[in-house]
Amino acid sequence: MSRTFIYSFTPPSLDPAPGATITLDVSEIEDAGIREVLQTPGAAYGAWSILDALLSPTGIGTPFIFKQPLGQAREVKVALSGLFGRFVARAYLERYFDLSIFAHLGNRVVDLDRRKRAKIERLARGDLPDWIACKSDLTSLTIAEAKGCHDPSGTARALSRAWTQAGRIDLTVKGRKVTVKRIAIATRWGVASPSPADAYLSVHDPVDMGEAIDPQDKDAPFVGLLRLHVASMIEHLGHAELAQALRDLTRQALPRALQNTSARARATLDNAVISEVEKDGDIGGLVGGIVTRAGPITDASASAVDQEALARLNLRPVFVGIDRDLVRAAIDGEADTIRGRLAAKASPDDFARRDGAGGWIIPLGAEKRIVGGA
Repeated sequence: MSRTFIYSFTPPSLDPAPGATITLDVSEIEDAGIREVLQTPGAAYGAWSILDALLSPTGIGTPFIFKQPLGQAREVKVALSGLFGRFVARAYLERYFDLSIFAHLGNRVVDLDRRKRAKIERLARGDLPDWIACKSDLTSLTIAEAKGCHDPSGTARALSRAWTQAGRIDLTVKGRKVTVKRIAIATRWGVASPSPADAYLSVHDPVDMGEAIDPQDKDAPFVGLLRLHVASMIEHLGHAELAQALRDLTRQALPRALQNTSARARATLDNAVISEVEKDGDIGGLVGGIVTRAGPITDASASAVDQEALARLNLRPVFVGIDRDLVRAAIDGEADTIRGRLAAKASPDDFARRDGAGGWIIPLGAEKRIVGGA
């Protein structure tokens, strides 16, 4: 079901979707929410699954308006605003900027490829931006920060804070600054009662030009970014050892250490539990696990009967997984192979939803069941 926000974009010449309003599907926001709670330590697992129930039942194409304010206490409003703000911002970036590979920064300075000295460098004190991201063709490095607010005056102050945060890091390769797009996104929530208010989504987006990068090094940030994306997606789905091996690949400065770490990562993948969608040969083997409103199921297998029972109990079970062959390509670090895997087309499906980073979200129940690993 699509919903709209009153929309503004600076500078207008770069706006990917000019207009007074912007549209997002609730399912897009929920899928972005699933990916966010898996990739963000400490996020509330069930938050992605309650969004539709919180919105005013006004129908397709109507404004994104909550029935009531997100809590009464300021602390609750701030927490939920920030969480849902990330969901909406990520859905916006995925749909309108075609970004699909996301690494979360937290407050850490991150190595993307220590051997080629590709890394995130802090420029100022304070919280770092939410994400560094790129497209599935390994282009368009983007630094993005999302803010959600209830400010009666609108999004201006939240957008200013987000823009400041987006400017606190650079991406460098061998000491040279890499060209990036910096995006700040602020969402002001609309509510139906007790005091009606409109929903706003505001974006600030200039390109920050960098220096010339040696062609032999230009793919290094993207490969490292994909490794971190995959690691954070699968870590809490029962694949912590494989996730750690992928992260370790970004931290090796010496060829022999990198070779040994790659061999360990391949062996871990070979021993990983691989899941498949029942009676669907188009999707192939997936590294992942089942997620419900209560969180991931990692300490027990879920049979077809279990999966149907979870669906009947309205626990919203979904299988979240990443293409096994893409994981192997990320380990090998060959950029052209990665691009080929990410460009591979899958047959359309009424239930299974594929993102641009080799990931799948598959609602489970009578129509779809996972076999082999769940």
